[in-house]
Amino acid sequence: MIPRFPLRWLALACSAFATLFAAPPHTTLLREAAALGKAGDQPGALAKLEQAAQARPDYPRIQIYLARYYAEANRTAEALAALQRLADMGIALSIAQDPAFTSLRESPRFQALATQLSTPPVLTGAVSATTVDGVTGILESLFIDATTGSWYFGDVRNRCVWRRDVNGTLKRFTSDTDALDGVFKLVLSPDRQILWAATATVGVMSGAPSPDGSRSALVALDFKTGRVLSRYPTPADGRLHLLGDFIFAADGSLFATDSFSPVIWRLPAGATTLEPWLESGDFLNLQGLAFNPTGQVLYVADYTNGIWRIDVATKQPALLVAPPNATFFGIDGLCAIRTGILAIQNGVSPQRVLHIRPTPDAHPSPTHVAAAGHSALIDASLGTVDGSRFHFIADSGWALFDPAPEQVPPARTVTVLSLPIE
Repeated sequence: MIPRFPLRWLALACSAFATLFAAPPHTTLLREAAALGKAGDQPGALAKLEQAAQARPDYPRIQIYLARYYAEANRTAEALAALQRLADMGIALSIAQDPAFTSLRESPRFQALATQLSTPPVLTGAVSATTVDGVTGILESLFIDATTGSWYFGDVRNRCVWRRDVNGTLKRFTSDTDALDGVFKLVLSPDRQILWAATATVGVMSGAPSPDGSRSALVALDFKTGRVLSRYPTPADGRLHLLGDFIFAADGSLFATDSFSPVIWRLPAGATTLEPWLESGDFLNLQGLAFNPTGQVLYVADYTNGIWRIDVATKQPALLVAPPNATFFGIDGLCAIRTGILAIQNGVSPQRVLHIRPTPDAHPSPTHVAAAGHSALIDASLGTVDGSRFHFIADSGWALFDPAPEQVPPARTVTVLSLPIE
């Protein structure tokens, strides 16, 4: 599975602020464990991994490393327990022929776990809402105009917004002369005058190459014509920036996440400049956002960290606690619904949609898988609520273009899946 933001992007994001902030404990411990393991200090590496697991028990990578080290140290019970935790999370993993588990292959419990991990449960709660023909780029986001029935799609590779009318005709909504960068999230203003878009330079864009994260902005598009009305760029502060997602607050301001620098930005209503609302060295790769019903809490997905629960008044972040049957790593988009939040989790295998009911304290947040296993669900990206349904792009196309292919893939059909909202 190719996540929305490949590992090379995460490395860029981390390097952009590594000199300014201390890394979160679990990432530091993982790095130290890797160095000790490479140096041949297996006990030292295992001790670091155990500390990392105490800090973040729902990180699948920690659990698989623990299982391998335990098995090689002939600590069978602990190795099987780590594998059981992965199975409980619903992770797909091929371990039957992994040489690290040679000592366990005759164990009936290992054999059962190997089968369970290779065949995670299929929960096809999603059905096809529509398909989009003739796609040549990367469809990252969608928006549905409930008034006209038109669908709008943000295209990262082709640097545009597409509109598909009710008759099924797909046409460019934005103008090439406006020279947009890769288009990520789309949101319509409450007054229906402006279609807002998050844009950024990325290597997969068509046209003249631009360095990843060298330029990013929130862009206001005239909803009648598709032309650019104004741009609100991130500051030229010497750091990389990628505004990949944003959301309206009740007061009309916009909150946007930066996937390359550890900042949540805010554009106050009527303002002309983005302002840093919250910056933290604990942020690693910020993605989707969702407010709770009162607007007092902002939930923010952090691809390599989990989900932050941020008190808007105090700006105090705390990570949501995942229950034993779930992991909150690898989450991209978030969408608020009446009973909690829906989360697009494209950083694990199998990719899926989680339904999370966040708790206001340190207790685990009840979570269940709302959809997984659909044949089209291979490269999920962002979604939107339309009435009583949640629609999301199932096969965006990131995996086709990053890494760069030798030949440009032919036009294809993209599937939009749909879930009922509880």
